[in-house]
Amino acid sequence: YIVAFDLGRDAQGRWCLLAQRTQGPSGLGYVLHNRLVISRQFPEAFRELRVQHIATSYRALLDSVERRASALVPAGDTPRVVLLTPGPYSETYFEHAYLARYLGLPLVEGGDLTVRGEQLFLKTVEGLERVHGVLRRVDDDWCDPLELRPDSALGVPGLVQAARAGTVVVANALGSAFLETPAVQGFLPAICQRLLGQTLALPALPSWWCGEAAAWADARGRLGELVARSTFPSGVRTSRVLPADAQAIEADPDAYTLQARLLLAHAPTWRAGTTPSVQLRPAVVRVYAIADAAGRWHVLPGGMTRVAGRNDRHGGESISMQRGGASMDTWVLTDGAVDSFSMLPSRLSVDDLVARRRPVASRTGENLFWLGRYTERTEQQVRLARVTLALIDSEADAGHAELRALTELAVSSGLVPWGVPGLDRAPGLFERAVLGTVGDSAGGGACSVAFNLRAIEQAAMALRERLSSEHWGLIGHQREAFSQGVQVPGGTSQLPARTQVLAALDRLATHLAAATGAQSDRMTRDHGWRLLTVGRLVERLSGVATRWRCFLAAQALGRAAGVELLLELCDSLITFRARYQHHEDLLPLTEVLVLDSTNPRSVAGVLRRLRTELGKLPGSGAGGAQPLLSMLPAEGAGITLDDLRGLGEAALAARLLALSDGLVAAAAALADDVGARYFSLARGEDRPI
Repeated sequence: YIVAFDLGRDAQGRWCLLAQRTQGPSGLGYVLHNRLVISRQFPEAFRELRVQHIATSYRALLDSVERRASALVPAGDTPRVVLLTPGPYSETYFEHAYLARYLGLPLVEGGDLTVRGEQLFLKTVEGLERVHGVLRRVDDDWCDPLELRPDSALGVPGLVQAARAGTVVVANALGSAFLETPAVQGFLPAICQRLLGQTLALPALPSWWCGEAAAWADARGRLGELVARSTFPSGVRTSRVLPADAQAIEADPDAYTLQARLLLAHAPTWRAGTTPSVQLRPAVVRVYAIADAAGRWHVLPGGMTRVAGRNDRHGGESISMQRGGASMDTWVLTDGAVDSFSMLPSRLSVDDLVARRRPVASRTGENLFWLGRYTERTEQQVRLARVTLALIDSEADAGHAELRALTELAVSSGLVPWGVPGLDRAPGLFERAVLGTVGDSAGGGACSVAFNLRAIEQAAMALRERLSSEHWGLIGHQREAFSQGVQVPGGTSQLPARTQVLAALDRLATHLAAATGAQSDRMTRDHGWRLLTVGRLVERLSGVATRWRCFLAAQALGRAAGVELLLELCDSLITFRARYQHHEDLLPLTEVLVLDSTNPRSVAGVLRRLRTELGKLPGSGAGGAQPLLSMLPAEGAGITLDDLRGLGEAALAARLLALSDGLVAAAAALADDVGARYFSLARGEDRPI
């Protein structure tokens, strides 16, 4: 469907073919981005020089895949085509996202797709949706861990079998990577003569595949003049430069291809800075040929010129974007009419509006779900750390029961490691544990504030296109600001001071409040947003119930100090004081933190919103969200004021402890069930491998 050629020119102006890219040629997204940027910067030159437009070629690529895929759908239906990317950690992810948005294709990773019955499906929160075409940017070896590389986490198990069965169109076809080997170039003159009866119009870089005895014998005496490359790339996208060692080549001649050295011609580049200047850098041009729906080939009227970076020591012979290279827009001028085709329709119809309401992919829903969970989890951690550190430094009348409750809560939430002596036994050691863990973002602090902030950023990274620029900037800023706030000057191994950490936690609490507002006020209320909200509420339900359980189990609510601590941890102290002043017995505390459905931090308030959002998720019938709702109390918090009438303090505490245990278990089971129902979509599907 698409092939790219790297062309180089020597110092005498002679062009030759350096390499060909056939499995998933990269760069089309960069070509498009370069063209849009440069044409806007120099509109007069772009128009007066009659630079040919490139949109038609992109349309031809999409039409070619869709036409093949249309044979897999009923007449009149539109096939679903997706763009498969290795993910945000790929060095070319930007162009994948840019190209997918331009072509109007869903950008998917291997985990978004699944094969059922030799057919490929996209996992969405509304269920499985059939995929008929894949424009892939994942290399051959990584596309299917069942039949290719078993260690691949980028591919789709069963994709090879689906392609073999003819139920999905894969562009480019699996196996096309073979043609990228530099060994092919040595045979191109004979191939051209055999297939076309012609000589090559453009010579290829002289190449000798050492697996051919005659070629190895011819090149052996000139190793110092040649470059040795790996014939079959392994673990990397392109052929590697290897030491041209005769003994190593003799041991495994098939693995080596020798090529002539080519010192590349230079292109002028503009270097900004204190002393702007024009500099000459080695350059390579990548051009693209695209097959249209009728099977004819068209050369893209443009391309991507890559120039070596300033510090690229290899720029004289090869150019790598990984070593600081850059790309330039490449213009093709025309004497005829400039193509006016645009990928955008002049006017949108009702059908266009319906078609643009894309489903929420399961991976997107899962990242939103965990963004909500990690945001809520971090808020709870921040509040717990502030209360704990402030209590150690104060003269508050906290007894052993309250200190044991805080110790149990800090340990269970990961604020301090297991085995640290409790607040009631060694407050100094406990404080040091909190100060040492709160800013630890490595594996040792897997539940720390810093770790959770990094988890928020990682989840948001996969959701970049759904977040406002302010929201995205805030997420990065809050992590960086907190990391700097708890850092000890000079990078010593000493712990930060308590006052320093408290100040950093106070600032972070403000940032988190802003992030929560962005989630609530700046996101479209689709199923993805509902899953984000469900994630927050599940985490809050678990947190509130865990706080109740720790304080009740330690019998820490019999005194004013314990009541005030729990209210502070549940962010309900102002509400309680406005309603009950200094009545600090268990019953009014239960009314505010358990039964009051208007309090967003109470059990009833969390459950009310949770039931509402779960009920709006797709599949609200018996086979959809209803089983999720059945895991929660049907109304309120599961108990009413009438249920508590006449109960003494001990009986009331026992009733609340049982309720808390049940809610903690329900929150954990609900989170697992949401994942199985909307993210993995694996329930009831046993597949032979």
